Amino acid sequence: MTDRPQITALLACDLDGTLIAKDQAPVAGIVEALAALDARGARLVVCTGRPLHSAVKAIAVLQTGPVAYVCYHGALVVEVTTGEWLRHLTIPVDAATGIVREALEIGLTVTLYDGDERREMAPAACGAALDLPALSGVTRIVLTGAPALVAESLPSLAATWRAGLRMDYDGDGIVDVLHGGADKGDALRLVAARLAVPLARVIACGDSAADESLLRTAGVSIAVGDPPDAALSHADEQVTQDGLAEALRRAAESLR
Repeated sequence: MTDRPQITALLACDLDGTLIAKDQAPVAGIVEALAALDARGARLVVCTGRPLHSAVKAIAVLQTGPVAYVCYHGALVVEVTTGEWLRHLTIPVDAATGIVREALEIGLTVTLYDGDERREMAPAACGAALDLPALSGVTRIVLTGAPALVAESLPSLAATWRAGLRMDYDGDGIVDVLHGGADKGDALRLVAARLAVPLARVIACGDSAADESLLRTAGVSIAVGDPPDAALSHADEQVTQDGLAEALRRAAESLR
């Protein structure tokens, strides 16, 4: 068995809607494309909103080994070879505690992610007083509830706690809360510097507005979708999921 070749380029790729289809299967030709590029020294950096354990599980269908994971949209960055957490941005204690308390009192369900650990908190009983401990080390808070209740409650929560945080609302009763510094592009810069790969030799691909900074940071950018998200209109190339494998091959050839 031979060692893998030296890293010559990075493929910074989103998972869901990009490398992986809605049925959780790899998109057409992507397994073969990633294997061929890996053999030439172009290594995968997984850039996803998923937690680490979920990203590791999802990547199994791609039959490849990434050199780094960028999880929670950049709040957690892990180097695979060493297992070192290069970055872990947590929500300030006061904000985490306040958001959780208010959300539970309103009647929302709260899911907390402490690093890679997950725990659920059910809404408070009507009129019940909450005695929450200070919530330190929280990477992500997910608030869920009836869409109408979430839409009604979000402005008040945002007005009180949004400063310094990233609060994303999907319009379907789910609010995702992260440290304000969570950013895929910034995380990619950290990984590239760690691995001594110039950003000009980084190919990035993504399918949604959450990937915009990722694509702006990389030397070569590919927007994925049919049609791609309008926020990614600045990408160097726009392809459907079925065309991604060939687009990655072409992009890698341009870096030779």
